Amino acid sequence: MVLIDAAKGCATEPPNLDVYPADFVVCSFYKIFGYPTGLGALIVKNEAASLLNKTYFSGGTVAASIADIDFVQKRKSIEQVLEDGTISFLSIASLQHGFKIIEMLTTSAIALHTSSLATYVRKKMLYMKHRNKKNVCIIYGQEASKVADLKTSPTITFNLKREDGTWFGYREVEKLASLSGIHLRTGCFCNPGACAKYLGLSHSDLVSNFEAGHVCWDDNDVIKGKPTGAVRISFGYISTYQDAEEFLKFLQSSFVSKPIASSNGHTLSMNTLNLVDNQSQQVVPDVRLKSIIIYPVKSCQGFSVQSWPLAAGGLKYDREWLLQGSGGEILTQKKVPELASIRTLINLELGKLFVESPKRKDKLQISLLENLTHLTAEVDVYGQRYEVESYDENVNTWFSEAIGRHCTFMRCSSSKKSLCTSTGQNGRLCRDTRSKLSFVNEGQLLLISEESVSDLNSRLSSSNGNGKQHVLVDAMRFRPNIVISGSTPYREDNWKRLHIGDAYFTSMGGCNRCQMINLHQNAGQVIKSKEPLATLASYRREKGKILFGVLLNYEDGSSGEETVAERWLQVGQEVHTSTE
Repeated sequence: MVLIDAAKGCATEPPNLDVYPADFVVCSFYKIFGYPTGLGALIVKNEAASLLNKTYFSGGTVAASIADIDFVQKRKSIEQVLEDGTISFLSIASLQHGFKIIEMLTTSAIALHTSSLATYVRKKMLYMKHRNKKNVCIIYGQEASKVADLKTSPTITFNLKREDGTWFGYREVEKLASLSGIHLRTGCFCNPGACAKYLGLSHSDLVSNFEAGHVCWDDNDVIKGKPTGAVRISFGYISTYQDAEEFLKFLQSSFVSKPIASSNGHTLSMNTLNLVDNQSQQVVPDVRLKSIIIYPVKSCQGFSVQSWPLAAGGLKYDREWLLQGSGGEILTQKKVPELASIRTLINLELGKLFVESPKRKDKLQISLLENLTHLTAEVDVYGQRYEVESYDENVNTWFSEAIGRHCTFMRCSSSKKSLCTSTGQNGRLCRDTRSKLSFVNEGQLLLISEESVSDLNSRLSSSNGNGKQHVLVDAMRFRPNIVISGSTPYREDNWKRLHIGDAYFTSMGGCNRCQMINLHQNAGQVIKSKEPLATLASYRREKGKILFGVLLNYEDGSSGEETVAERWLQVGQEVHTSTE
C-alpha cells in the first residue's frame, strides 16, 4: 500500500491521485496557507479505511462503552473513529479563507512563482565563493545540473562551509538569521533517514553522537567535524523577490570571507576574529578598575559599590540566590523579563540583603547570616548540581507577586562541581573550573572594557546613520562584575592572567553573548531589539560564538582546607595584565 507525505507538496504542487493512486495522503494546512498551526488532514481511500484499527479510544469516537468491563462499540465512519476528542473547530472554520486565496491565485501560478524563487536563490548560492575560491554553500537533494528546471522544489536544504573547509553550525546560522529577521528551520526536520544519507552519517556515527550527548533540539550542531543537521529555507505564495535578495545578502555578509585592501595595497582576510596579540610584551599603561557590580539574585538587578570582598566563588554573595519556577526550571530574564525590575542591595554592616519591586510596596529583608532550617534540596542549573536551601512561604509569596508567577527563592549552600586543572586552547584553564558557591553560568566574574564599549557604540552609530533609530549601550547592558578603563578596544581578549591589588585572576576566554543583551528597560517596560547583538555578530564572531567581554576566575590561593585572608577590590585600583 502507498502513503504519500504531501504535507509540503500540497502547498505548491499537490499530487495528482489519478496519476499516483495512493491509499493514504497526508497534508498540512499550515504549510498550504501559513495558518493555522497544528492542523492537517489525512485523506484515506475508502477501501483502505478498514485497515486503520486503533487499539485505543477516547472521547467522541465510540457509540457505547462500559467502564468496568472490556466492552466498546466504535462509531461507524472512519473520520468519527479517528478524530479523538474535541476537534479544533475554530481553526477549521478559518480554512475557507485560505482555500479562497489558493483558488484566486491558482495552484499552477503558485508552483511557478515558488520554484522560480527557489531556482534563483539556489543558483546564486552555488556561485558563492570565499576569497580562496572555495564554495560557501553545500546544497542537498538536487544536482546543480537540474538548477534550470522550473519544477524545482520550493525548499532548499543546505549547510555552509568556512574558508578553511570547516562547517558553520546550523545553530549559528539560525541565531544570525533571527537577528536579521529571517525565519528558517534547522536540524534534521523530523527526517532522520534523509539526514543520515545526505550528511554521510553512518549508524555508528549516529550512535556515537547520541552517546556524546546529542539529541534533537540541542545545540550540538557539529560533532567530530561533521554537521549533525542542516538549514532549510522554504518559499510560499507570499514570498517575494525582495525576500530572496534579503536572504542572499544575509549569507553574503555573514558567512562569505572577503578580502579588504590595506593601505599598502596588500589584502587582509576579514573572515575571523583575531585574538592573537603580536605585542604580548607591551605594557598597557594605567588600566584602572572603574566599577564593581554585584548581582546577589541571578537575573535580577545588581548594585554598584566602591569596594567589595572576594570569596572562594568570586565576589562575595554574587549570584548566591536564584528563583525556581513551579516546574523546576531556573527563571531568567529571557523567560521572565519582570526579573529585570527587581532591585537588590546588600549592606555588609547590617548583614542583610534588601530586595525591592515596583509591584510590592514592602521591601524584603533577608539576613545574610541566617541559619536556614528549611528543606535542603538539590537543583540542576544548566547541567550542574547544587545543594540549595529554601525560604519560608512569605518570601516565596513576595517574589511570586513581584514577577507574576509562582516561584521558589533559593540560596546556594554548596556546589558539586569538580574542578578541572587542565589547560585548553590559548593556555587558558578549561571552562569547568568554576565557582564553588554561586549560580554562575561559566566564569566567576565578567570583565568589560569601557574602550571596547566605546568602539561598539561607534559602530552602532555608523550603522544607524541611514534613518534607523539611534542605539547606544553602556557597560551595564552586558551585566559585568568589573568594568575597566584606560585600555584599548578588545585588548582584554588576549589577557591570560591579571591582578588587581593583591588579588589574582585567570582569564577563561571570551564571553559568548546571547539575546539577553538586546533587552533593556525604558520607563519600567522591558524593550527588546536586535541590537547590539546584530552589530557584534558582524565583527566579533569566532567559531559560532559572538564574543564580548572576558570571563575571569578568582585565584583564592587556598588548597581546600586552610583559611585565606579576605581580599578586597577597590574602585580606582590599577589593573596589571599578562598575556603569557
